[in-house]
Amino acid sequence: MLLALEKKTRTRIVNRYEAHTGFESLGSPALNIDTKVVGSLVSTQTTESIGHPIGRLGHTNADVGGEFFSSICTHSHNCPYIEVWSGGVGNSSFYRGPIFPFLNRSSATLESLFSCSRSTDSTLNALGTTAISRVVPTNPVAGLAVTLGELREGFPKMIGHSLRQLGPPRKNAAGEYLNWEFGWKPLIADFKKWLHAYRNSDKLWSQFLRDSGRRVRRRYTYPKSIEITSSTSATAFPAVDGLLSLDFWQGTGSSRHLFTRFSEVTQTRRRWFSGAFTYFVDLETDQKSMWKNDLKRLKHLYGVEVTPEVIWNLTPWSWAVDWLTNTGDIITNVTRFSEDGLCMPYGYMMETTIMDYLYRMRNVTPKGYNIADLTQIFTHTVKYRRGATPFGFGLSEAAFTPRQWAIIAALGLSRSK
Repeated sequence: MLLALEKKTRTRIVNRYEAHTGFESLGSPALNIDTKVVGSLVSTQTTESIGHPIGRLGHTNADVGGEFFSSICTHSHNCPYIEVWSGGVGNSSFYRGPIFPFLNRSSATLESLFSCSRSTDSTLNALGTTAISRVVPTNPVAGLAVTLGELREGFPKMIGHSLRQLGPPRKNAAGEYLNWEFGWKPLIADFKKWLHAYRNSDKLWSQFLRDSGRRVRRRYTYPKSIEITSSTSATAFPAVDGLLSLDFWQGTGSSRHLFTRFSEVTQTRRRWFSGAFTYFVDLETDQKSMWKNDLKRLKHLYGVEVTPEVIWNLTPWSWAVDWLTNTGDIITNVTRFSEDGLCMPYGYMMETTIMDYLYRMRNVTPKGYNIADLTQIFTHTVKYRRGATPFGFGLSEAAFTPRQWAIIAALGLSRSK
């Protein structure tokens, strides 16, 4: 097995904040409330990993990583510790303690109260597959075969052609937009790639040959996503309100307890791929077969070979399928990993998800105080690292071909306990 190490789970307390509320009876028991712990803000961190020889990092080409999961929830606030009393001589109570917009009054951990979940394995497999197709070092610099195949139907219409046609303006504008997005824009991008391959052909080909047999490290980062939801409760109460007598608050009647609580939940998610590739370019040494080397050069620089990837891209409806799925990326990877002995000594899809739960109250008024702002933030962070097989994500080792196992064995990629 490629990853046969046992996964271990470790849990530790990150910080502990016990919220003790102390009530002292100074007279009649009418206002007496027993001293008790009304809740706790205890945060723990849970880590699942196989144990990594980090000390070897930078001193070996071997894979010192592995799958990893970490969950941690922390708490921060600007809430004061107050001292307040109520009543008169012979009939009063005294309170010492904090006052919060939110307080955990149960035995549940913060991690369970403020949920944060990672993406599913299938989602990360798909993202990892797409990332590999973008950065694999054996990708052709340009795609001449696809472009020529698409031009068999002719060049895109001239820019502005649709706007000069008779018909509804909206329809003409839509046609012009499609002509630009699916006609001229891809053609211009392809032309830039051809020009780049032509101008730097010697440099690009030399680098491709130089990296043959080496480990080529690549990284691909997805755009960071941020989602925010918020809500407001017009009749919320401070966290200790249920245990404090009405006499502890300023004002009279029900107005003493009408505080506004604002809550906001922010999800921030970052995803990225990091891996290493290795391949082997077998050049001909026979003078009579040097044309094969020239063909390999043309294939890498200009993408002139007809492959399953090229056939897929020339299928009229493939763009619609790729809009909703990553089928094209899968075909690209199957094509690449079947050539030049390409494989990955290691590859990981990583994700960090941060959920920030913010609670805020304004103008809270226990007796003797006017607290302009009470703010709490619970931050739950989940980190996950998912490993790939030497030939991609979500593949079964049982389906590897003898050739693939031979490549793995030759490169010393197998890991055992």
